Amino acid sequence: MSMNAVNSGPPDPENKRASVAGGGGPPYDAHMERRLTVLETRFDTILPTLATKADLAELRLDVERMHLDLRTTLTVEVHTALTSTMRWCIALAMTVVLSVVGQGLYLNKQIADIAARVAPVGVPSALAPDRPPAA
Repeated sequence: MSMNAVNSGPPDPENKRASVAGGGGPPYDAHMERRLTVLETRFDTILPTLATKADLAELRLDVERMHLDLRTTLTVEVHTALTSTMRWCIALAMTVVLSVVGQGLYLNKQIADIAARVAPVGVPSALAPDRPPAA
């Protein structure tokens, strides 16, 4: 039997480790041939599904684009929200200031009206020496 000849029968269990006649190569092993065929089939099935360097570079660009778009969108949304919040806070502060000023003016008017209706209290003669005492 030559080195390239394939044994069609089952392997001899006692001869699995014996070298091939006329050479130093390993003997034919049907179990090993079956395992090798399964591995080659798996390899041929899986290899086309793996990413290449070009696929990874394209994916990286896509992720960078998405990151930039997301960052831009978030920046605009945050800016819009902050602007809206500032407007509300300024409006609330102006309302408080105008309310306090209005309340102060109202109270000042009320005090002035009350003061105008009340007769001034006479000054005692001891405090006003230049006036003659009342009879």
